[in-house]
Amino acid sequence: MSFDDPIAEKLLSDSPYERLRARQLSYFVQPIDRKLAWQSYLLFALAGLLPVLSVLPTAVRRTYLPTVASSSPKLAFVALVAVVFVAGTGVGHALVEYVRVERGPLDERQARELVTFESLCSMLGFGTGGLATASTYALVLLGFGGRDLLSAFLAAGGGNPFEPSTLGVTVGFVAIVALLCAVALQTLSAYLHVRACLADGV
Repeated sequence: MSFDDPIAEKLLSDSPYERLRARQLSYFVQPIDRKLAWQSYLLFALAGLLPVLSVLPTAVRRTYLPTVASSSPKLAFVALVAVVFVAGTGVGHALVEYVRVERGPLDERQARELVTFESLCSMLGFGTGGLATASTYALVLLGFGGRDLLSAFLAAGGGNPFEPSTLGVTVGFVAIVALLCAVALQTLSAYLHVRACLADGV
């Protein structure tokens, strides 16, 4: 039996996983393929850190990032944290879809555990990962304000996000890892979307 209302269809589904997801109170109830696409966009934004930093005002760039790709400012570590959370939880989302499709049918307990794990991945990926991505670009904006804004930020007690980090995380490394992960998640998203359309006969 099919329904015009997709929520009703899921609530009356034979799948415990679909029923639990339909009853779940969450901002992240989108299909896995869409979540993976959104996460790939966050990663593409993080990969864009390299070209964005390359067009900082000359005074800031020459002082702190003479060679952008090989520079290791503190904000590069914040960006790497964002990459780890977004890409790692993207793998978690893909794992949820694999278990749901390949290891089914799931009983009520297994479905509940899977939905809980998916919710955790979504909260960490979009919450923590999204916040780290936003924080990275907020720090970059300080640089676009020029040395005056950066000096005012430092005078107010803020740390200099463009100072070299002792961790040795370079902008180029973060950009490459983010780009590779973004392409991988985008590919997974497209694959899952096409498979879902074929399963629905679209």
